[in-house]
Amino acid sequence: MGQTIQDSTIAPDDLRVFRDGSNNLNCEIEGRGTWRKIAVRRAFPYSDPGHFISLVLGDEHIGIIGDLEDLDAESRGHLKDALAKRYHIPEVTRILSVREVQSTAVWTVETDRGAREFVVRDRHNFRRIKGGDRIIINVDGNRFLISRGRRMDADSHKPPAMHG
Repeated sequence: MGQTIQDSTIAPDDLRVFRDGSNNLNCEIEGRGTWRKIAVRRAFPYSDPGHFISLVLGDEHIGIIGDLEDLDAESRGHLKDALAKRYHIPEVTRILSVREVQSTAVWTVETDRGAREFVVRDRHNFRRIKGGDRIIINVDGNRFLISRGRRMDADSHKPPAMHG
């Protein structure tokens, strides 16, 4: 039988996350061993970003951290930094144009990481998340955030009606 989440949960006191001289992320779990060059994944990236963090090495599932806040400060800091790099989503600061091309919409926007142009297929590529923010997923799977709290000019608040 497969491993359950309960079976793969790592006790916070047993885990130490650290970086080596090459800045690789590593972990040590008391009684289980040490893994080098690990990656972190969120099980629930939008709705609960501080809980259920999975540690992996290639295809190997090392275990799940129930709550980042239960970890020691150093481990928590390394994991938060790694998660921030992996899950950074450019935030749209201004919508310059949206034009329809065949059955898609081509968005030209300014983001907190510079100007971007991307293609969106239909309304199913818009996700509402906590707090009324929205995530737009383009045809390549890249994500862009439109924050409810961000002040944009009036034209930027009129995204097109998507067909689909």
